[in-house]
Amino acid sequence: MSALPSRDPDPAAEPDPPRPAEVPLADVQGTLAFDLQPRLDPPQPDRGGADDALLAEPIPIVPARGHLNAWIPQFAQKIAEVVGGDRPASQLIRWTTKEVVADLRYRAALTARSGAYEPGMGRHQPVRPRVYRWHLHVVTDTIVEATATIKYGHGYRAMALRFEQSGESWICTVLNFGPYT
Repeated sequence: MSALPSRDPDPAAEPDPPRPAEVPLADVQGTLAFDLQPRLDPPQPDRGGADDALLAEPIPIVPARGHLNAWIPQFAQKIAEVVGGDRPASQLIRWTTKEVVADLRYRAALTARSGAYEPGMGRHQPVRPRVYRWHLHVVTDTIVEATATIKYGHGYRAMALRFEQSGESWICTVLNFGPYT
């Protein structure tokens, strides 16, 4: 028990708190007053006489092959990983011809034989190959050639690629490697 007397409310001694007067509700109370009817007429141009010099320059449309500048170094990196044994050649079937895949498998097998490991099963290399630089040359609208320089530790290796457009995608039809320097 505490030394202080308890404070139990005495309903008869305390009056009810005052209540606010009744407020009539409006018809749109609790909703947003939007006009949700569709506009059926075409929009009218603004004839306010705006100065053309104040308008922003139009943004040029990127050509369909614009994404190749970012995709080619990624593809070259994947090829270097296949040849190095870090990635199976089957992962590149979608973007290569049968001849290119066969060449990649052959090169991966040669690298694996020299290092005594299984190709495409992943190996722990002391230095990973990296794309050092690349260049893109548009031959025609449907043919693109690229070169990539791959850095292996202290040395470099050149790679030449040819892509031909097939529908929406680009297929690597030719792949050549330069000597290791």
